[in-house]
Amino acid sequence: MHQGLLTRYIAYNILKKLRNKALSFKGVFSQYIKKYDLDNSDKKMIQNIVLNSMRNKINIEEILKIYIKKFEIDNNSYFLLLGAITQLIYLNFKPYAVINSSVELAKHPKIRAPKNFINAILRKIDKDKKKLLHVSGNYTKLPNWFKNKTKKWTVIDKLKFIKTISEEPNIHLVFKKKEDLNKINREIIKTSNNSGVLKKHESLIEIPDYKFGKWWVQDYSAMTPIMLLDKIKNKKVIDLCSAPGGKTFVLVNKGAKVTAVEKDNERINQLKDNLLRLNFNCNILNSDALKINEKNKYDIVILDAPCSSIGTIRRHPEIFYRKIFPNFNKLTLIQSKLLEKAKKLVNKKGEIIYMVCSFLKEEGEIQIKNFLKKNKNFRIEKFKITNNFKDLNNLIDKNGYFYTQPKKLSNGVLIDGFFAAKIINNDK
Repeated sequence: MHQGLLTRYIAYNILKKLRNKALSFKGVFSQYIKKYDLDNSDKKMIQNIVLNSMRNKINIEEILKIYIKKFEIDNNSYFLLLGAITQLIYLNFKPYAVINSSVELAKHPKIRAPKNFINAILRKIDKDKKKLLHVSGNYTKLPNWFKNKTKKWTVIDKLKFIKTISEEPNIHLVFKKKEDLNKINREIIKTSNNSGVLKKHESLIEIPDYKFGKWWVQDYSAMTPIMLLDKIKNKKVIDLCSAPGGKTFVLVNKGAKVTAVEKDNERINQLKDNLLRLNFNCNILNSDALKINEKNKYDIVILDAPCSSIGTIRRHPEIFYRKIFPNFNKLTLIQSKLLEKAKKLVNKKGEIIYMVCSFLKEEGEIQIKNFLKKNKNFRIEKFKITNNFKDLNNLIDKNGYFYTQPKKLSNGVLIDGFFAAKIINNDK
């Protein structure tokens, strides 16, 4: 099997595997990387095919309806066409390479799709691809579990969401110093004095000053609540679910004395590698956050809790793509347990920053309301609005929470959906 065919075969297999199991793209992709000898261009091609296929799934299904009266989802022909149509329409790959490879894959003993059918459909789609680029699915085609949780959304909310979820996410860089941001030899759209997105996508190691550790990658939404913490130099801070490290990096850069907690060995190694590249130092605790010794108290407790990650749908399109949906009962229970743990770790007059990369109320606002009902000695403090951050006045809601769905800032920068609350311990 030649290399171009192999990369498409791997993409086909990843799409099929992700559809039927509660797995992450990153995890499945890494398995195939270890199995096959692939260069960087092959890896990038597989990523492009799989991620864009998942992002455009509902659009592609609308396209298939134009050419096929009745088509079955989840058979081998479906996965083959899903990847091939993505290559033709959204990635603009050479048609002959896409069609010929797809026909060859249809013959593969582990696929056995009708090759003449695949060939005919793809040739028709290639002929019409300019007009098909504008075909899109709608909100009703999203998973039922998500529609049930967002049924109170307005028509405008639904339209905005559908429009943005198929877009490729930005690379958002956070710089140690604003001088480093101003000096970087790249076109950047600024989102704050210390951050911005690259106008053109490129490999991280090719971006200037990567090896000198002058910046790290972190979404605007995840960065901002931590950046808004005021006067934290020399304060004792614990980051309960710290890897891969974005929140910890902001805290260390602001002069806090940080303890970073992470229970997963692989993720903690990633955290250590990132700290080394950035020349940052902090205390690292390889532990389950729920089992931390409560004798040690902290001025600030950062809790970026496990969640559905629905706010990162552009980065993790498998959330909508796979048949299996998030276990919200399990997730919300863990979130509430971690909040109860956080209150036992925070000093009197200290603060808890509760964060989730989700915009669903049960993982954000409802969690906070339930916590405050049980803990009358805690209160919400509103995040302060400052002009240093793009569009921040639109991201702090009436309750003082940082809240956003996946959206575009006024300068065109794409940001993740997110929720954050600042909870103050009133004990004296």
